[in-house]
Amino acid sequence: MNKLKVDNENLKPLVTIITPSFQTANYLRQTYESVLNQTFTNWEWLIIDDCSTDDSYRLAKELSDCDSRIKVYKTDTNSGTAAARNIGLKHANGKYITFLDSDDMLDDNYLEFQIKFMEENGPLISASYRRKAEHTCTDFIVPKSTDYKTALKGNPLSCLTTMYDKSVIGEVYFCENIKKAEDYVFWLDILKKGYVAKGNQQVLATYIIHAGSKSSNKLKLIKHMYYVYRKTQNLNVIYSWFCVIRWAFYGLKKYRNVR
Repeated sequence: MNKLKVDNENLKPLVTIITPSFQTANYLRQTYESVLNQTFTNWEWLIIDDCSTDDSYRLAKELSDCDSRIKVYKTDTNSGTAAARNIGLKHANGKYITFLDSDDMLDDNYLEFQIKFMEENGPLISASYRRKAEHTCTDFIVPKSTDYKTALKGNPLSCLTTMYDKSVIGEVYFCENIKKAEDYVFWLDILKKGYVAKGNQQVLATYIIHAGSKSSNKLKLIKHMYYVYRKTQNLNVIYSWFCVIRWAFYGLKKYRNVR
């Protein structure tokens, strides 16, 4: 019976979960628990420590010593989340790729439900999630469908709950030349190829919003967003500013109940 169970697990597609980690010793264990408790067990978890000075790297190594599915890497210099995620992408063995920040949490059935949804709607999908802030906990329900033109209005695709089939999408990497919104550019570049992200409207994860996080400081991102549209997406000046304005209104609407 045990051998049959192992063989059945090996028939399932491998999922790679990629986590950039920097100064997250206080959160990493709860994130680990959310991965360990997955009802779908054929996963590998790649943790990339970005030169943390706290106990993040030591804790990650302890976790990997206890579970061979967990692999830990370390950047040579502090390089940011884009570079850390790219290291994970270069070492990923999974057919399916998903991301998880080191302070966020997956519901126990996240992988199981997402894989089933991808098999029916793939190769690019995203699920709804709850946003836990200092004073509120609200759900963000993803749209049923997101194409490139729609995504230019604002980013509904979270790294926390978006998954793709690498065997279809191919090798893709985060832009390391921008300071912010690198995840937005990552999804835009995939959508620009003609793929459409299908939305699983089940709430399947928890996104932690810390006070002063870059997601909560939308006004400070305006100049970065202009760069995103003008330089990374090669839009003309007028349309780039138009997209910035739409993005700002989208962000205000998206986070209006988050406090």
